[in-house]
Amino acid sequence: MANLSESYDKAVLIFSLVVALGLGAMVFLAKGKVEEDFADPASGGRASAPENPNEQLYRDTTENVGGDVVLAPPVNEDGREIENFVGTPLFLVQGREDPVDLGDSSYPEVHPPIPNQWWLDNRIDPGWSDSPDRDADSDGFTNLDEFTGKTDPNDPKSFPALIAKLTCARLEKRAFLFSYTSDTTVGEIKADDKFKFKLEEVVGGRRVNTTSEWIEPGKGSDSNVFGEGGAQLRYELKSVEQKEEKNQRNGLVEKFNLATIEDVGGPKKGDVIELRKGSRNGRIIRDWTAVLVLAAVGEEGNELKVAERESFALPLDPEAAEKPYTFAGVSDAGAAIIEWKVDGETKNMELTPLAPAN
Repeated sequence: MANLSESYDKAVLIFSLVVALGLGAMVFLAKGKVEEDFADPASGGRASAPENPNEQLYRDTTENVGGDVVLAPPVNEDGREIENFVGTPLFLVQGREDPVDLGDSSYPEVHPPIPNQWWLDNRIDPGWSDSPDRDADSDGFTNLDEFTGKTDPNDPKSFPALIAKLTCARLEKRAFLFSYTSDTTVGEIKADDKFKFKLEEVVGGRRVNTTSEWIEPGKGSDSNVFGEGGAQLRYELKSVEQKEEKNQRNGLVEKFNLATIEDVGGPKKGDVIELRKGSRNGRIIRDWTAVLVLAAVGEEGNELKVAERESFALPLDPEAAEKPYTFAGVSDAGAAIIEWKVDGETKNMELTPLAPAN
């Protein structure tokens, strides 16, 4: 059995070698045949492969893809360029059937007096009925305010002058009668003469009278007129002079005492009041307080009371370090007078109160 197996293996090996030699011969003969079939008749050598008819197209396309690609914006019928991939904004206006093209100046304004192009330039949606009254950048000024003030409606640091939004909700008045009532003078005024004054006002519907002590003039704080009441420590008696005046009724020359008093303790500090002796010669003093409101988005309900001659800041912050605006007083027409300076020049405006004075 062993001899038969060995003979069988040798037979298989011999057969495999014969097959391999036969295949090699066939490949050798085929190689020569291919070269003969593709021989170049003109040169007698090997012919090149035929050219692809789309080769130039592929080459041009490849060059274009490899270079810079520029997308030119489409152009409207009137020659106006439109942004790529963005449609033309169209809006409907009441009373007009065809839609409004915001970029076409021939169309009517959606929200007069704001031009349609303004909404496009600032990328703000005009599609709301109250778009002019909206505040895109939350700086307290509406879109209409920003347009009127020529400021950037998308920048909270760019806004019109706040003074343009200032209003006077109401004026509060405090009035009192200041009188020079009596003195110790006999004949000419002497160095040791003393003087007395009176303050009359209505508080809570009730008349309140405040009478001073006997005062000597020209002694600083020791010459303070009132130590209590509504004018406490506010006025100092500076001097008292004796004057002469011709009585128009009888033609006689009469002498009278005239007191000079200075406001030293309030917003009206520095004001000088002259009082002639006699209760009938009293002077009515009016102190005003303006209740101011900034009519800006987010400032609703924020009131600030500013006394006459006091300064304030905008926005209405009582703790502000700089207060460039001043409530200067009240005009004859009953309006609050506001003053400020621009490049050294004094500016002013009058604010008519929204409610009657009280």
